[in-house]
Amino acid sequence: MVIVTFWNNNTGKIGQTHSAMAIATHMAIEHNYKILLMSTRYNDQVTMQAFGFKQMMEKTVNLVTNKKSTMDLESGIEGMSKLAKASRLQPDMVPNYTRMILKRRLEILAGPTDKAEERIDYASIYESCKTIINTAKKYYDIVFVDLNNGFDDKTTREILKISNIVILNFEQKPSEFQNVVELKEKENQLFTSKNTLLLVNRYDRDSKYTTKNVTRELGEKKEILSVPYNHIYAESVQEGVTAEFFLNPKIRKLEDTEDRTAFFISELKRAEEAIIYKMQELQMRI
Repeated sequence: MVIVTFWNNNTGKIGQTHSAMAIATHMAIEHNYKILLMSTRYNDQVTMQAFGFKQMMEKTVNLVTNKKSTMDLESGIEGMSKLAKASRLQPDMVPNYTRMILKRRLEILAGPTDKAEERIDYASIYESCKTIINTAKKYYDIVFVDLNNGFDDKTTREILKISNIVILNFEQKPSEFQNVVELKEKENQLFTSKNTLLLVNRYDRDSKYTTKNVTRELGEKKEILSVPYNHIYAESVQEGVTAEFFLNPKIRKLEDTEDRTAFFISELKRAEEAIIYKMQELQMRI
């Protein structure tokens, strides 16, 4: 139904993938939505590792004695790309190429990855992503897309155009604030007030650049969103137990926002509420 795309215009790593995974996973647990989290990133090791796929694949490869068999381990996005190019991809086929994390709640589609002895044609696969996303939209309530950064590729712009909600990610530093203002002015067709939410990654609430202060700086009407840095969550990503982190009863019961993890969860909830509100606005316009 709805495409929610996480994107940034930076050249480095700013924590966008961690934010996308956190919001999608927590939202799938706390709300009754069927969600697909899709990465378009080449050799996306973070998503693979966060949900234990990398560890599972390493074990599988170690058990395989025939080298040719290891070459048959292709990511779901590659298989769907072939169907999309042949105009054969149907909505009910998409789950066959995803990894289930939470039954009827959350599935993952990791980015394309090179096989053991063969390099994939990433450019060709990336071109198919628009078709894959549009098809998946007909099966899932929400398709979260962790999109490549920058404007260099035509496909990136096309995916931003078809997105119902764009989460514009940036860092918590002054140079970024002006960049966001200039970007929204220059690309006002892509980033409108109706479809865009601003989000600070790796947020530090002890900084003087709080979300309230940055909101005033950017001239926004509503307080911008944040995903705070949380070392326990970061460790769960490294250990491949991201879903388990959010399912932990102790984590879910935290209420004292002075606690860093409780504050992390409360900011995820605030982001999710903003997304749901945008979704409701979209439905009213339709």
